[in-house]
Amino acid sequence: MRIPNLGFNTKTPYKVDFALVPAVIVLIEFAIFITQFSQGVNNSLGNLVLMRIIHTLGMVLIAILVWKGFQKFNKSELNFQTLAITGVLFSLAGDLTHGILASIFGIELVSFYRRLGIILIQGSLWFPAFVIIGGYRKEIFQQFKEYENRLVIATRSRGRTSNEFRELQGEIQEGIRKEFFATCIDLKNELDKNMHAGGNIADQFSVIKPQLSGQKLRTFSRLLESSTSGNDAKTLLFRYRHSIILFFQQFRIIYTSAVQKAPLRKNSYSLMLIALVTPTLINFYSITEFLISYPVLLLLFFGFSSLIIKTQKSDSLNAIRNGSILIFVTGFLPMIIKFTWLAISYNPQSVFSIILTALALPLAFFVSVELLQVLRPSALTLIRNDDLRANRSLENKVRNVIREEFARNLSHEWAVFVHGKILTRLAATSLKLEVAAKAGDSEMFNETMQSVLSFLDSPDADFQTELCDLETEIDSRLSPWRGLIEVSVHIDETIKAIRNLRVREVGQVIEELISNSIRHGKASKIDLRIISSGDREIEIESVDDATVAPPKINKNFGLGTVIFNLASDGRWSIIREGSSTRFRLVMELEH
Repeated sequence: MRIPNLGFNTKTPYKVDFALVPAVIVLIEFAIFITQFSQGVNNSLGNLVLMRIIHTLGMVLIAILVWKGFQKFNKSELNFQTLAITGVLFSLAGDLTHGILASIFGIELVSFYRRLGIILIQGSLWFPAFVIIGGYRKEIFQQFKEYENRLVIATRSRGRTSNEFRELQGEIQEGIRKEFFATCIDLKNELDKNMHAGGNIADQFSVIKPQLSGQKLRTFSRLLESSTSGNDAKTLLFRYRHSIILFFQQFRIIYTSAVQKAPLRKNSYSLMLIALVTPTLINFYSITEFLISYPVLLLLFFGFSSLIIKTQKSDSLNAIRNGSILIFVTGFLPMIIKFTWLAISYNPQSVFSIILTALALPLAFFVSVELLQVLRPSALTLIRNDDLRANRSLENKVRNVIREEFARNLSHEWAVFVHGKILTRLAATSLKLEVAAKAGDSEMFNETMQSVLSFLDSPDADFQTELCDLETEIDSRLSPWRGLIEVSVHIDETIKAIRNLRVREVGQVIEELISNSIRHGKASKIDLRIISSGDREIEIESVDDATVAPPKINKNFGLGTVIFNLASDGRWSIIREGSSTRFRLVMELEH
């Protein structure tokens, strides 16, 4: 969905939603309370607090009634001008309510012109802004989640194909292989020693038989398999990645993209500063100060807004940083004007306004502008196709996740290999030796022993066989399951002959999803499609007749999740459709 630019075009229709209005009412009421308290209405503090609470509840009630009225008349979209008029009327109703409550509680009101100015500012700027943002809040959150998801996927993809990760793959592989070889060499030495210990072959076999059970290798296999079953929090990045923390970690990167692709217009800076500073000027400046200072401030605001835009667009390497500094400095303009007035004429009420303009205003302006720059739906829409870059913290987390997922997957492969290839070979050797020992066939006994000793010299020869094409790989993965489940397969002709390292990962995905369909879904039939999805990607889709639906929320992240994440960088899903279960996965695979 395309979201319109939330500028100040008075004729453009916007979605409206009052969801944020109550929160804004509370903030405004608190600001008014601070202002009244600072102006000396502390001789009746209890009445002031009670009045503000009642007024807050009344304003929330009015907001609800207005929203219900919009809904009744199907006014789901309004232009800025209509919202501004509604906001002024809403603020006027609030001021009338405030006047009634003030007379009841004995609270002194500021003059009419001050209240009128605040009504116009709050009604024509703040009210429409938050109603519009409320109307698009779901789209804003959805687009940020999409950005977040793409960011993690892109970071995983870069991490998985980086030279650093390839070195990491080699280190993990070498670590497992080294321990495996050491165990096999120990076994070979023991067998060789006992083979030449003398005695008849029956005595030799009685000593060799326990060693051929491969207890150390069996323990090694179990250790590898156990390392794949943990649910360490670091491996659950895709479960917990949606968080406000990530937003703040990525803020500077997102902000830079937004400034470069969809910068705020000059009037946005000016209007934001006007909206923030005008209530303070109205409350704490005399009429003379206001009439003279305000035009000067407006000229300065527009001038500095132009300077901010020019700085951000400059060719300097620090253009964005310098622009941010200038935004913060711009917030001090009202304080400079106030100090100028103090030099001319001292006003006792100015002390509190100096605190506001010196401390609160620059920070409020800086935060408001930077958040507006990033959270505008138009800005988020424009970064949808950005070259995504992750901050260092996220890159480290993703790299650790990929490393652990790869280690777990590789450990599983080695565990299956040791259990299925090595221990099976040793068991077969033991049976042959037993037959030879019983028959007294020393020639067969020695040949069998030499064969197993030679095998233990290079025990990993069959661990990763020569690369095969995609069609052959898939057929080899499906072969053990034929007869247990009815499988129909379609592979695009354009990708059948692909032959690279990623083909093996496709096979692992196929093997895992078939296994899940049978073991967990109790399926008896599955339709499998592997199709091209662009120059560098393929899509794997399966539909089975599983009688057991997959869980709506997967709380147990096992090896299958690791295999799917490692292959697809998280781009996979499994859903229930009627009486079928549909699995879909997208992964990179160069054609």
